Amino acid sequence: MIDIQKFTIILFKLPDGKVILQRRTQDAPYAPGRLGIFGGWVEKGETVQECLVREIKEETSLDTEKLNIKEIDDFIIPKSVDFPDDRHFYLFSGEVSDANFEVYEGDGAEVYELSELATRSDLTGSAAYVFREVIPSHSLRI
Repeated sequence: MIDIQKFTIILFKLPDGKVILQRRTQDAPYAPGRLGIFGGWVEKGETVQECLVREIKEETSLDTEKLNIKEIDDFIIPKSVDFPDDRHFYLFSGEVSDANFEVYEGDGAEVYELSELATRSDLTGSAAYVFREVIPSHSLRI
């Protein structure tokens, strides 16, 4: 049996309810130039929570102790045109006071209303799935 690849992703939520996404670089190996959710692959021997903390520290200047991190959902995204294998995602939210933090990976952070994200055409496949399938189908509030 092949193990399914696990990912942790986190939506950073502002006090006004908007969320912060990461713009991927044009040379990114996956979904170059698209908007994605901060996070990444769970490495061998690593827990989902360890991965989440590591990814936040690798990708941003945010202090993980101050984010009030909450697990939102976990789900499988079936293989598709944008990725050849099924993937297991663990979705979290974290509270930030503003978008003025450093982004170490990607081309920076961008702020959006949650309601506008389902219709955007510049999302990574996983972000599109989250905003079109996961959040609406579960009436999730982050």
